[in-house]
Amino acid sequence: MPDRRRHPAVYAVSAVVVLSAGLLAVSCYQCRSMPRPTPPAGIPIVRVLVAEVRAGEAVSVSTTGPYEIHAAGSVVARSMASLGEGKLSRRSGQWRLHAADYPADELAVVAVGQSCVRVGSRAYRGKVVFTTAANGKILAVNHLDMESYLTGVLARELYRSWHIRAYQAQAIAARTYAFYEMGTFGRTHRYDLRADQSSQVYGGFLAETDKARRAVETTGGIVLATGPEGHEKVFKAYYSSCCGGMTNSAYVLSGPPVTSGPLAGGQKCEDCKASSRYRWPAVTVSKDIVYRALSRQYREVADLGGLKTIEVVEEAGASTRPVWINVVGTNGRKVRIRADDLRISLLRDGQTRGLYSMNCRIRDTGDAIVFDGGRGFGHGVGLCQWGAQGKALRGCSVQEILQAYYPGAKLFRAY
Repeated sequence: MPDRRRHPAVYAVSAVVVLSAGLLAVSCYQCRSMPRPTPPAGIPIVRVLVAEVRAGEAVSVSTTGPYEIHAAGSVVARSMASLGEGKLSRRSGQWRLHAADYPADELAVVAVGQSCVRVGSRAYRGKVVFTTAANGKILAVNHLDMESYLTGVLARELYRSWHIRAYQAQAIAARTYAFYEMGTFGRTHRYDLRADQSSQVYGGFLAETDKARRAVETTGGIVLATGPEGHEKVFKAYYSSCCGGMTNSAYVLSGPPVTSGPLAGGQKCEDCKASSRYRWPAVTVSKDIVYRALSRQYREVADLGGLKTIEVVEEAGASTRPVWINVVGTNGRKVRIRADDLRISLLRDGQTRGLYSMNCRIRDTGDAIVFDGGRGFGHGVGLCQWGAQGKALRGCSVQEILQAYYPGAKLFRAY
């Protein structure tokens, strides 16, 4: 679920989409068990970081059918048979795969025709480009068309049984988010998005479902945008699992306070009550665990000597959700961080379960920090997935669902 913390400029889109009754209608669809061929011209290519391997280690690579290997701008290997599983490693400026060495900065394994590229146990459409980071890690970046990417996202973000209109609303939100990241974060990085919850959860070809494909196809190229007439721009269309009854401002995640626009929050939502995370019981975490988790993410917290208490500095308006907190050390010093970073630090530490959002009260009980009165799952900004499902079941249209969570946003065709 989108949760990256940056606030870059957005960019414009063109041509307002007029949503006729048939544009988002559910049409008959024959399930395809194999990847689609080369995408039509005009659909953008998105770059997704699908794997990171520590320096000195190898990654398993293969294909399900015909392939090419590209290095240093040339095709260095080609076969109509599949590439058997092999270990790709990086040594002394060279890539090694199946006893062959390729002296290049990047190595690309390209799927030909109906083939897929496998990295570990997962299969991907398009091609996978292998490169190295400054710390020596091997990065595997899947390059594929936007619509295929979105199919692999929807299948991981939503339950298979959910309504097609919830899927279609999610498709438009996810496309908007990806389109935004391509034009901002992606301009200065080797990839546009990650395949996990720090961006959008993406499972590749094997995760795809017929319903996900149908939702992507029936909303093809449509994104959300906001701004004055004739100057609309794509925005970062956040979404989360369950808002817990009220959406939050994007301020809980990044940037200055947001008082207007589609990400200002404050929309009441009673359609997400079916979620088991709509309300959740108190979670108690020892101060030692909190301190250790935060110390791994913040060097300045490690210098506090230990955790004395957590102070709520600022809340998010009517929701009373903590936005900023002070981490108070046993040495008396304080470090100010966003409240949501506390939850993410605890999750990364792997010691805490049940802390589904920071939409809760924070209490100090002496040896522990208690999070109680919990509501929702995730950051609660933008589209509420359980709420979208509830609205779809009540008969709301795709446009009505999106307008409820991104008030004032308009639908545009980006390509």
